[in-house]
Amino acid sequence: MSYPKDSKIIIAGSGVFGLSSAMHLIDNGYTDVTIFDRLDLYALGYSFMKGADTASADINKVFRAFYNGDELYHKLALQAREKFVAWDEEVSKLTPEQAKEKFNMEGRFKILDQCGVLRLDKGTELPEYMVKAVKDFENSGLRDKEYILNDPEDIERAKKDGWGEKATNTFGVKEGKNPYLKEICGVFDSTSGLLSSYNACLYVNSYLRSKGVKFITGTAGTVLEVIQSKDGTAEGFKTADGETHNADLVIVACGPWSASLIPELAGLSEAQNGNVVLVKIPDDKKDLIAKYSPENFPMISWRLDKAVERERFAGMLSFPLSTNDGMVKFIIRQKKYNNPTKLDTGVTTSVPVTTNSTPAESRVSKAVIEQVKQFIKVFVPDLAEFGIHSTRLLWYTDTINNDFIIDHVPGKKNLVVVTGGSGHGFKFLPVLGKFVVELLQGKQNEKRFNWRDPKSAKDINTIGTVLTGENAYYKQELATEEDLKFTKEDLEAPVEI
Repeated sequence: MSYPKDSKIIIAGSGVFGLSSAMHLIDNGYTDVTIFDRLDLYALGYSFMKGADTASADINKVFRAFYNGDELYHKLALQAREKFVAWDEEVSKLTPEQAKEKFNMEGRFKILDQCGVLRLDKGTELPEYMVKAVKDFENSGLRDKEYILNDPEDIERAKKDGWGEKATNTFGVKEGKNPYLKEICGVFDSTSGLLSSYNACLYVNSYLRSKGVKFITGTAGTVLEVIQSKDGTAEGFKTADGETHNADLVIVACGPWSASLIPELAGLSEAQNGNVVLVKIPDDKKDLIAKYSPENFPMISWRLDKAVERERFAGMLSFPLSTNDGMVKFIIRQKKYNNPTKLDTGVTTSVPVTTNSTPAESRVSKAVIEQVKQFIKVFVPDLAEFGIHSTRLLWYTDTINNDFIIDHVPGKKNLVVVTGGSGHGFKFLPVLGKFVVELLQGKQNEKRFNWRDPKSAKDINTIGTVLTGENAYYKQELATEEDLKFTKEDLEAPVEI
């Protein structure tokens, strides 16, 4: 079924998937689009430091086209990168006053910092996943953007290309000055960068407002259910203020809350928590602020292959300084936890708990804090004195196989779901919505984004544990305020990373 350009379209969710859907609809001539959200993310600046709690409202995100041999996501990421660069070029011409007025951006209004990522592992030989990724770039004609840490020719080329220590830093290992590591290998990927998630979302949100897209937020924008006729046709939303909103097409794009509105997603896509750990560099530490700025410091990816999502000492990422708030961010790809909740429909699904829940929740696993402290000791020891400032839960919308879902809900007319970011969706903000438009126009959508039977793929994200309860969030040992302090015992503890 195709939809006329004047169809009334309503979207639940103003995060990445909702924003991208609306942007491509508007750019393709659809004229009547309204977005609903329980939070006014525009007013909150898409910042979880100001009260936003969606995965899209993070301090920053990784941009990467490094996909370990997955050609689809590799190419889509490169397409998205072109858009981010173009948006940055537009924003860079504005004064701070103009950026605030036009996009509600404050402070540094960069969208994509092309700072690069240094992917590191133990040993002297590149692990297979790094070898595959370098091959991807070679096939895309971009091998010259990759620099292998233990290849003298690549290191010399990195210096000539102006990357300097960003591409060659072994954190004292090669010089024998790192007491914790004796061998190290890796690749500096100069196509990767640091996405300012709040600025990227503010840019698109502002663009949509300028094109006439309506935003309904707060109680009036809190979608309680999708209204359906007896034959399963979606007719609109019922919101928390008691109102109903009819439409020709209903799109659910509310990330980890999507399964709460579409119970059919249970077992296929569930909310599972990641973690954010923040260290704040004081304003008077100008030397460290400069050292860890995106201009001088890359993202670091440590052992993001076999060590991913273990219960202890998993792979991890560190980010350069977020210059607007002085935060250095760390993410541990530990074992994922969920929050099994029985809905009024009788379906059990995972529902996020956040800083806006009652009671508010932002604690992460004690094991995560332990690993961050160890990483700081090994790679960035001059941050240890500041301790850990705060933590946040980052609820991923995981699918069973990490592929997004952009499709009609089976058996439901006029109901489309756009979700399943699986921890890697943000970077596709500029391009995701094109698949929504193709779907509505009756064209063959990317098959990997089709609705799928949960039994058709291996459950690599342990979605099934939502029903067993074995990975329930409150079953883990959660860190306390005392655990966030960097103690003498922490400094003297053996390193296991």
